[in-house]
Amino acid sequence: SYAIRMRTKEFFILVGLVSVMLAPAAMAWGPTGHRIVGAAAHAMLDPKARAEVDGILAFGKQESTLEALDRACNWPDKIRDKAGWEWSSPLHYVNIPRSTRHYLAERDCPEGRCVTAAITRYANELLQPQLSAERRWQALAFLCHFVGDLHQPLHAGFRDDRGANQVKIEYLGQEWNLHRFWDSVVVGEHIDNEADMISHIVSSGPLNSSSNWNPDEVIQWTGESHALAMDAAYPEGTVISEEFARQTWQITQSQWLKASLRLARILNAVLGEPDVTLVD
Repeated sequence: SYAIRMRTKEFFILVGLVSVMLAPAAMAWGPTGHRIVGAAAHAMLDPKARAEVDGILAFGKQESTLEALDRACNWPDKIRDKAGWEWSSPLHYVNIPRSTRHYLAERDCPEGRCVTAAITRYANELLQPQLSAERRWQALAFLCHFVGDLHQPLHAGFRDDRGANQVKIEYLGQEWNLHRFWDSVVVGEHIDNEADMISHIVSSGPLNSSSNWNPDEVIQWTGESHALAMDAAYPEGTVISEEFARQTWQITQSQWLKASLRLARILNAVLGEPDVTLVD
């Protein structure tokens, strides 16, 4: 159809912009992963949701779609430790005991201060057009970022080692902590051109990501990431093998795909033709 042809054209324009601006690039999962997830999700939005997102992103600056997505989806990391924003820091992760595979809000997310609850909270805010342009931009930024965070397995890990930030490992003769290994080391080894990764994710997903989304699914996504933290995120010893590094990269790509598809589904549901009513 005409709409599909235009959508495909817009996607390749976006990928072209990524190629020009970001190739080659080898940065941490932080900016890289969040930018990739945001751009891939944007390409999978239905026309109404994309128009709404573009309108929200236009707050504050005149910039390209890619620049706006980059600024928004990485903004929560830039402000989490600044004065007045410290409250947002616990929203980037959830701690679940090693003794269980199941997320329990009362135990793991006191007062809704965890990434699982934050995703639904900011999806709810996007349903409220009466909010100020700044507040809606912040809600979109938080939503994009937190969906990405939830799909990093160690963001659904364990309190006793601070999401593996206190786990020391060695890889290719250098010392790191395990969280940073997942966040940046493996990603930096494999990402030469972010546009290629975005294109791969979009081509792996449906042309239109369904708007049929239930907020309770976020609990399932939390359980998935926690299972990866338990079963696949930790090496057997302190020295990372090539096999473990390869497995980490495979999981990372899979999680980026899931995050992109799921972010698109949420945005289609709340900004496109919504067929769900979100509740706190």
